[in-house]
Amino acid sequence: MPSWHEAWPELPVVFAGSALASGAGLGLLAAPVGQAGPARRLAVAGAALELAAMHRVETRLGLLSEPYRVGLAGRLLRLSRALTAAGAVGALVGRRSRVVSAVSGAALLAGSVATRFGIFHGGVASARDPKYTVVPQRERLARRAGGR
Repeated sequence: MPSWHEAWPELPVVFAGSALASGAGLGLLAAPVGQAGPARRLAVAGAALELAAMHRVETRLGLLSEPYRVGLAGRLLRLSRALTAAGAVGALVGRRSRVVSAVSGAALLAGSVATRFGIFHGGVASARDPKYTVVPQRERLARRAGGR
């Protein structure tokens, strides 16, 4: 899975942020509004961590970030970004509303699911297309040959 292999520094951070946001989302769904302060803070922190790390994956990898932007993976990751951002905003503004807190929590949970499936499908797409293996290998060989 070339796109997974190249994104190894960021993917643990993406998954940690996603887990933090989804756990906090469950807290927003379950906790009474007056007791959901810690869940709100964790939701915002997790969402920020996930969104920042995923942005880095999508911009740092060059050709190998393409599978995360196109096809099913691209659609899932765009949906994830929207749900996660909406969930974090809702967690901030819904401090006194049970409905807004619950919707924010559900958005964070759904965003986390979309992130995981988007990354999965992006990795599978990169493994199916030989250009994601061959082109980076040729670039590495050219750099090595140029350094001699």
